[in-house]
Amino acid sequence: MSGISINVRIGVWVSDLRLGVKAGLKAAAILQPEALGLDAFDTEIVPRNLGLSGRRDLARHVRSVAPLSALKADVGGRRLADARNLDTNLERLRDVVQLAADLGAPRVQVAAGFVPDDLKENATERSVLAEAVRALNTVASNSGVRICWLAGSESAETLAQFLTVTDSGAMIEADLNPGAFVMRGTDPLKALNALASRVSMARAADHWRGGAEAPFGKGDVRWGEVLVGLSSLNRNLPLDILAACAVEADRLKALGAAVVRLKAVRTSPI
Repeated sequence: MSGISINVRIGVWVSDLRLGVKAGLKAAAILQPEALGLDAFDTEIVPRNLGLSGRRDLARHVRSVAPLSALKADVGGRRLADARNLDTNLERLRDVVQLAADLGAPRVQVAAGFVPDDLKENATERSVLAEAVRALNTVASNSGVRICWLAGSESAETLAQFLTVTDSGAMIEADLNPGAFVMRGTDPLKALNALASRVSMARAADHWRGGAEAPFGKGDVRWGEVLVGLSSLNRNLPLDILAACAVEADRLKALGAAVVRLKAVRTSPI
């Protein structure tokens, strides 16, 4: 099969280099990424601590390396399913959305929390998450930045059904995490099919089936098939696949190997 023809960009999550933002951007440039992701809660760029001049300076640094695909924001704990801290967490995410707008990032990736599939037993959690979706949609509609849900902790069908009910205008995007699905014994192509209308980016970290994260290309994710599936999506904007790494290792080497491998698979996916 020939290479993938649509605009699929291969990049990295700079935060996964564990070097901080400035040093991370310098190191990431060596990998020649086509897109970048930053952690909005990195100590160097906490939204409430970063003034206008700092934002302009950061935007210049990012543009010198590659286009900014997304900021990611993980509020921790039970995330947006936590009713007691929902207002506080939403306020933090509003700050991240504004930072994304100032930096020119088209989306904010949110680890929103587990969506339970049992409507009766987990009605409270789903209700709180639904409230969060409505609030995030309001923030996004006023900023031009899209919210991108990190998919993979629940079944893709459950997430798709939940978003269909709570986000009928299809404003919420999805970041597909093939490794998370493979780890739980689910075919990521089946997950992609369920979320096809929403997927705008993907997290590229390899996994063994039923096990932990694997060195990229050594796990059980069939990346050629995943890239072909992603390339079939009809998108006006580039679809970004950002290499990630969550294990203790030489992060620059690990992410560099993932970028090289993904670019090779894009050229010859099968």
